[in-house]
Amino acid sequence: MINIGILVAEIFGYLLTNSLALLGDAGHVATDVLAISSALIAARLAMEEFNEGATFGYHRAEVLSALFNSIMLLVVCGYIFYRAYWRFIEPEEVVTTPMLIIALVGLGGNATGAFLLHGNEDINVKGACIHLLADTFSSIGVVIGTVLIIYTGNHLIDPVISIIIAVFVVSSALGLLKESISIIMQWTPEGLSVKDIADRLEDVEGVSEVHDVHIWTLCSSLRSFSAHIVVEDQMLSKGRVIKDEVRQILHHEFNIQHTTLEIECESCGDEMVQTICHPPGDHLH
Repeated sequence: MINIGILVAEIFGYLLTNSLALLGDAGHVATDVLAISSALIAARLAMEEFNEGATFGYHRAEVLSALFNSIMLLVVCGYIFYRAYWRFIEPEEVVTTPMLIIALVGLGGNATGAFLLHGNEDINVKGACIHLLADTFSSIGVVIGTVLIIYTGNHLIDPVISIIIAVFVVSSALGLLKESISIIMQWTPEGLSVKDIADRLEDVEGVSEVHDVHIWTLCSSLRSFSAHIVVEDQMLSKGRVIKDEVRQILHHEFNIQHTTLEIECESCGDEMVQTICHPPGDHLH
């Protein structure tokens, strides 16, 4: 709520003072509001039960929201760059007193939020605290810029500050856009190697080969994995033990939460694999 209040105040401040720096800072705050909101949406939708119409649940709603938001932020930054360009050609004055007041309000709100969240061990709260710290430094930049304008009378400082802040917003928005597209396209999550994982699973006793490996993410916090596991000819109960060990390795070493494993045995022909090695219902989810 603090961030939303600051966002509204800075947008109003832009309209009141004609300050691009405030608009740029508002864009920076918006990235954090969207990031925190997406995390809350994901947490809420994760509790929704799967159904026949949505067998994967509603995790991707977070991704669609992030994709839309990243595009909108890039549009806003494009507008800031465009306005800043014309400010250099035809300088415009800004109303410094309300600009300074609103910048100080933003600084106070961001600093207060960061202080309240500091020290919490929850990973989501830590992320929110980092966002608020970034907003705090952005607000400090606007305050310093406003003071410089007051003392120097150089109104070109305003578009300079707006460009600096917009560059940081573009960086965040592009990162969000890339992550959203990678999830929608079901690319292998960053930092994971199909070959490395397959090699690690083939070290499990009883596993002779791992193939048809697929790794993807349903949302930013849920990784999925499917593969065919070739094992020695043995009792089905031993295959279950291997599945459990593979699942534990994937979860603890590679942070993969959802697994679907297809067991095949070396002596089975292709036509016999389905009926002998993994009868209906013998899938691990």
